[in-house]
Amino acid sequence: MAASPRVSPRVNVRVIALVLAGVFVMLTLAVPLRALIQERREIKILEQQVVAKQITIDDLNDRKARLADPAYLQALARERLNYVFPGEIGFVVLDEETNTAITSVSGALVPNNDAAWYTKLWASTKLADQPRQADDPLVVPSDDMPQ
Repeated sequence: MAASPRVSPRVNVRVIALVLAGVFVMLTLAVPLRALIQERREIKILEQQVVAKQITIDDLNDRKARLADPAYLQALARERLNYVFPGEIGFVVLDEETNTAITSVSGALVPNNDAAWYTKLWASTKLADQPRQADDPLVVPSDDMPQ
């Protein structure tokens, strides 16, 4: 019978020590590498947020520049506030759709009828004292208010 070659116990100990050293190095490097990858992800997200905020800042700066222009302010006052220059005559045109929309609002504070101003005032005072219903068109729902 031929004798089988024997591996010396010293070689086995060296292989085991080498494998253990490799596992130790892998475990030692795994935590910092994981943190590095996570931090790079966070950096990428933060860079995207910075770009979005920069776009918002640019939009606000453009709006600020427009609001510094007197011609733009005059146009804005004319459009939104119905302002007119001295000597001009301002007109507000109400068509049938606008007229019916105003009268169809239930519980409107200022009814669209030919009643005297003090009658409208008294009606709005009485309405203001009543609790609002959930389906009331004059009640604006809010997310942070309890229902």
